[in-house]
Amino acid sequence: MTAPVRLRGLARADLPVLLALVQAIEVEDRTDEHYSLADLEEEYADPLLEPERDWIGAFADDVLVGYVQLTPRSPSEGRLTMYSGGGVHPERRGRGIGAQLVTALVDRMRDRHREQPGLEAVLLAGGLTSDKAQQRLFTTRGFVADRYRLVLGVDPLVPTTVPELPRGMRIRGYDPAADGEALRIAHNHAFLGHHPNFATWDEGMWRQWVTGNRNFRPDLSFLVVDDDADGGIAAYVQTNVYAAVEEATGRKEAYIAKVGTSPEHRGRGLASAVLRHTLDACHRAGLDRACLDVDSDNPSGAVGLYERAGFALEQHFTDYKLTAPPLG
Repeated sequence: MTAPVRLRGLARADLPVLLALVQAIEVEDRTDEHYSLADLEEEYADPLLEPERDWIGAFADDVLVGYVQLTPRSPSEGRLTMYSGGGVHPERRGRGIGAQLVTALVDRMRDRHREQPGLEAVLLAGGLTSDKAQQRLFTTRGFVADRYRLVLGVDPLVPTTVPELPRGMRIRGYDPAADGEALRIAHNHAFLGHHPNFATWDEGMWRQWVTGNRNFRPDLSFLVVDDDADGGIAAYVQTNVYAAVEEATGRKEAYIAKVGTSPEHRGRGLASAVLRHTLDACHRAGLDRACLDVDSDNPSGAVGLYERAGFALEQHFTDYKLTAPPLG
């Protein structure tokens, strides 16, 4: 007789068994998304979370067999945007557990929406495009396939020639003591109104996910500055290196988390130059490979930019979207 499945919020004490579940899912699905316990603990400490309500586990006989997690963003542009992740243990699939978890996820989205009813609510979920069971799970609950996200990689890293910059422009290293806020503002300026699902980064989120993140590598992050405009940031690359990836694969990987160019400086080759400079720095630092993800419909032509820098397609993901209008 199959044990009944019950759902409950995940406490900090559940994180070690959650890690084991996440690792089992990755082995089966080959998403190349690797976590350590320290990574989960850092995400669990996000000040925007109500963790025992936003992270939900499915238990059978007190064994964690599936989970979902909701990650809220600060309200932006009249929207309350929430991201999600999750999965079911490969040995427990096909028993309706995923359906229970997605229902709980949508219910939690609605709870948060009721707390800020004047906003549009957007819930985003993602998965491998090849996973048709997941696609059915989301679409039957009102999600639509909204965007396609490509994971591109350079493997192996090799010495890279950096093109010359226009006059007045130069590349310099990121300064942790001085550049955190300036880079946040530059990133918002580069993407707000440019990507349909972009949510403005406030100071708290930037600290949680970028400057205060344990995987952030300031020494492998670079800025193009405009010396004719008081050294303002014209383009940038922000890089992470995840210890969990090296532990799982035996290889050191640079994850190019953010690449951007201010609107007034586009079309001048700045992003290409700073990206190639970053790849060369990663090679000299002893890293084996680099990867990033990009919207397949990015209007800036970013896919071509990355391909010209040596990146090739490695994974294809679908982003699913559930939208609710303002309440009342």
